[in-house]
Amino acid sequence: MSTLIIRLLFLTIILAPVSLRADEQSGMQLERVVIVSRHGVRAPTKFTPLMQQVTPDRWPQWDVPLGWLTPRGGALITELGRYQRLRLADKGLLDNKTCPTAGQVAVIADSDQRTRKTGEAFLAGLAPECKVQVHYQQDKSKSDPLFNPIKAGQCSLNTSQVKEAILTRAGGSLDEYTRHYQPAFQALERVLNFSQSEKCQAAGQSAQCTLTDVLPAELKVSPENISLSGSWGLASTLTEIFLLQQAQGMSQVAWGRIHGDKEWRTLLSLHNAQFDLLQKTPEVARSRATPLLDLIRTALVTQGSTENKYAIQLPVSLLFIAGHDTNLANISGALGFNVSLPGQPDNTPPGGEFVFERWKRVSDHSDWVQVSFMYQTLQEMRDMQPLSLQSPPGKIVLPLAACDEKNTQGMCSLKNFSALIDSVRVSECAEK
Repeated sequence: MSTLIIRLLFLTIILAPVSLRADEQSGMQLERVVIVSRHGVRAPTKFTPLMQQVTPDRWPQWDVPLGWLTPRGGALITELGRYQRLRLADKGLLDNKTCPTAGQVAVIADSDQRTRKTGEAFLAGLAPECKVQVHYQQDKSKSDPLFNPIKAGQCSLNTSQVKEAILTRAGGSLDEYTRHYQPAFQALERVLNFSQSEKCQAAGQSAQCTLTDVLPAELKVSPENISLSGSWGLASTLTEIFLLQQAQGMSQVAWGRIHGDKEWRTLLSLHNAQFDLLQKTPEVARSRATPLLDLIRTALVTQGSTENKYAIQLPVSLLFIAGHDTNLANISGALGFNVSLPGQPDNTPPGGEFVFERWKRVSDHSDWVQVSFMYQTLQEMRDMQPLSLQSPPGKIVLPLAACDEKNTQGMCSLKNFSALIDSVRVSECAEK
């Protein structure tokens, strides 16, 4: 066999896999992206007397007002924006070297400081020094129905139906739900040093001094709101604060009493479980998520130019929406996602992103939707880890179980995605 033939055979063996991958990559073209993000790391939204009464130790001070995005939280969001710039340029959706036009990138935020500043921080990474505006409802005294249609008075909850659905999801009763999470409550009691707290001491020697006994849980449902008070509400708030302290880089997180990933997961299971009941129960989630789901669909599906109350012309290549952990949980509940994040104990972490992508199959010009969740692990947040295409953030792909038409990559057809939104949305809660 000649030397030339041997060389040709060798090159065929070596290059064939690369050519195959290139064909696979060119088979699908990314056309549009919608990101729904939770705001970045913030200070606690409240500090109540009860929060001090359940521990003998003083809570640390934050360097910003209650509920505000911290500078470090903004920097973490900027890193995510920078990564998305690299990723979307690599996919051919955006140009990494020029500023995007109004027809390419748009940003919407809830009107709170932490969400508006999250939008700005994301743009600082995605389009640094470019004149891209963050759009939000100008009247900050009113709730924006895009993010909470019930609080905004757009629609109301069926109280009896919602309460029954929540208790069914809880296994029949709150007592049963609480028993299942007793080891997590015990872990929280240890971190708080609850036995030495004012609240525990006031219970007297005859009382069994546990959080669940001293602070009985009560589910309250009204047409305008749902709450789970007592030990559950407190546990959800405090464990989330511990996670925010860790992401903020504080030196004494939870007074130095949380050790290892397993303990973090145990503690944050209380926050996740409370959200599972109040935000992910479908009878709640579908109502609250409807305006966002409508906007996501419009941004992905619409062919002609449409304008909304934010004066944004859709479609755009990338629509970034800065909201809250409740918005992420509502979307999960409405679309039936079960989000569990490797390396991140919070199922709706600061900066966590639902990523909705519209892809076109080049061979037949058919359109498909893929949904994923991108996030920084807790250690990446603690370390302020730089992100890159070689060192990306965490990502899980979320299949749409109710989709009737999927391709070989598990993407849902655009037509079926639109029909799925129709099947879960609550028309009364749609923006008028």
